[in-house]
Amino acid sequence: MTGPGGGRVLLRGVALALLAGVVAHAELPDSAKSQRESRFQRARVGSTPEEWARHLDGGPADVRLEAVKLLAESNDPKAHEYLMQAVDNSDPRVAAAAIDALGRLGAKDATSFLADRLVLAGTSAALRQRILVALGRIKDPTAGRDVLSFVEAQSDPELRSLGIGVLGEIGDDSIRGDLRGLAARESNPAFKTLLQDAEAKIAARAGPAKSAGPP
Repeated sequence: MTGPGGGRVLLRGVALALLAGVVAHAELPDSAKSQRESRFQRARVGSTPEEWARHLDGGPADVRLEAVKLLAESNDPKAHEYLMQAVDNSDPRVAAAAIDALGRLGAKDATSFLADRLVLAGTSAALRQRILVALGRIKDPTAGRDVLSFVEAQSDPELRSLGIGVLGEIGDDSIRGDLRGLAARESNPAFKTLLQDAEAKIAARAGPAKSAGPP
């Protein structure tokens, strides 16, 4: 049987593994393809964000995934909008790739959208993991309270531990008092430690002056 100390280590390990594993999977391949392959891909899906976006809702899965990849590599202002549309794709692989891309791009304009999808009924646990990691990579403090509410209502230990870790990454200084209160009420030593770690990480990022004063 795992003791309290072992439970803390296990849950902290789960949170770190989920963050590291999903982020690693979220990275788009960095190996450059040949110019010939690139020309072939663009011949299949087009050469503009509008053309790529038209492939998101139909056609073979590999073409839809290629469209997401090209949108993620585009500097076009409309790319984020098209990637958000792809999050609702019927193919979970396309949805996952779009979420990963938004996180990798640090798309702050997608923060509210992703926070809504996090709690949307029907969103799978796997996609919720990716959304949490994407929000942690975007680091938009406006998502802090949404993720905190998700953590407070969450019964899945993996999602809850990941969400707490993401709160530390987001760094919303306004929720430090809430985290301390939640940690004080938490009966599970492992979650208590995770909450304390997240609050400490936010405090450290806020700077010495804020860390010493009230939240």
